[in-house]
Parts: sequence; structure tokens; C-alpha cells
Amino acid sequence: MKKNISLRIIKNQFIFLSIILIYSCTPMSKITYLNEHEKRDSEWDIPLLKDSKAGEEIVIRKHKITKNINTESIEKTPPKHILDIGDVLVVKVLSLDETTTNFFNVDNNVNSPNTSVTAANIYLNGFTINQDGMIEIPYIGEVYVLNKTIDSAKKAIEKKGAEYFKEATVIVKLGNFNITVLGEINNPNTYPIYKDNISIFEAIALAGDITDYGNLTKVKIIRTEQNKKKVYKIDLTKENIINSEFYYLKNNDLIYIEPLKYRSFRKSQSQVLLSAITTAAVVINLYLRINE
Repeated sequence: MKKNISLRIIKNQFIFLSIILIYSCTPMSKITYLNEHEKRDSEWDIPLLKDSKAGEEIVIRKHKITKNINTESIEKTPPKHILDIGDVLVVKVLSLDETTTNFFNVDNNVNSPNTSVTAANIYLNGFTINQDGMIEIPYIGEVYVLNKTIDSAKKAIEKKGAEYFKEATVIVKLGNFNITVLGEINNPNTYPIYKDNISIFEAIALAGDITDYGNLTKVKIIRTEQNKKKVYKIDLTKENIINSEFYYLKNNDLIYIEPLKYRSFRKSQSQVLLSAITTAAVVINLYLRINE
């Protein structure tokens, strides 16, 4: 009788520990990038009759088909940055005429080779796009650059200042391309980007990758559009992220990685299991000794 009770206790303890072990495991689908082929239903109009007089096809039914995302349709060229309110432009004028060069660059310290480029330096000496979509350049005046690409803004500045400089080269760069990565990331921070574009995976790599407790299926991007903040939810386990508008990040994008459910439990799962096994062994041992 005692032996049966002991075996029953051991069995119950084993079941309990098995439940804890299974419950503490994280599905691979939630911690692996691009592991799922996204399928979607597309509704297609199937023309079955044609009116020869009107020359129009008459649709009399619709048919749904399922197709996989075609990864070959990925854009090879990243989208160009569209200037928005608050963007800071670094404008540099180069000319064989030293007077022209000094005339336009005298106060723009970011153009000096002896000055270290910092975020504060760029902000203080760059040209910030104001609420009216303008930047104000000394001697040239206001130039409208809102919703333009960098190349278009360069041409607008060249056109506006054509009467002041001849045979000069104008260089325009975005001075405050920053992205912020927060949440379940190894190195959360705001990172300055010194190139024209960056993908979301490059940004995650820059921040030291997502931790073991980050949920790849629940990632938020907070993006500024037309001077308003919008929150978008994306899934990094799906391949269609490569084709989405969120694959390449925009200036001042904030990426937030949500934690997995029961994160605090998983964080100490090994200690929990070890403690549970030890406790079970002690209880069973004491019970057997008392009933000998």
C-alpha cells in the first residue's frame, strides 16, 4: 500500500515537472527570423462573357486563389528619403573661388575638416526644416524643401543661389538620420546612421540583436508621418516583411520589441526546475523514511 502511494506521488511529481518544462519552452516560430511563408487570399475577377458591341468584359463571378509571396519581387533599390519637418540638412558649397566658398561656409562649422561631427554640432550648424517646410540659408534666403528628396532639395538650393555662386558644387546631406531601438534588445539606444538607408534587420544587428525573451511576432514601429506619430505592428517571423514599407527604416523611427509572454518566468526557468526537482526529491525521501 505504501509502495503504491509512493509511486503515485512520484508519478504526480513527474507530471508536474513535465508540465513546467513544456510550459517554459518557447516555440521556435517566435524566435526565428523569416521562418514563415506568408500566404494570402487574393480575390480575382474572372471575365466569362464579352460584349462584342461594347467591347467590355462582363464579370459574372469571383474566384479566390491562394498564392505565396514572391520573394523575387523585392525592390533592389531602397526608397529615397522624403524630407519632413524637423529634418536637419547639412549644406556645403565648394568652389574654385575661395571667396565664394568662405562666403557660404563661414558659419557652417560642420564643413570644417578640423571639427568633429557630433549630433549637437549638426543641430546647431545645420539647417532645420521648419513648420512651413522651409530652410533658411544665410544670404540666399528661404528654400522650400518639404516632401522633396535630397537630390531635389539640392537642385532647389542651387537654383535659389545661382545668382550668388557660379561654377560651384552644392553638397546636401541629411544630418540627423537617427533610429531608436528599445524593448527586448541587447543594446537599447538611439543610433545615428551615416548612410542613406538602413533596413530593420541592420538596425537590430546594430543594437546587438533581440534578446532570448523578445517576441519577434510583436514588434512595433513608431513612425512620424506629416508631423504626426503613428504606431505600426509588424511580424519579423514572416517573409513578407521584406516586401513591406517597413523593411527600410525612416528618420526618427522607433523600434520596440515586445517581451514574450511570461518573460519573468522564463528568465529563471532553470532555477525553477532545479528547485522543483530538489523539493520533490526531499519530500519523497522524507515520506518514505517516515513510513518505513
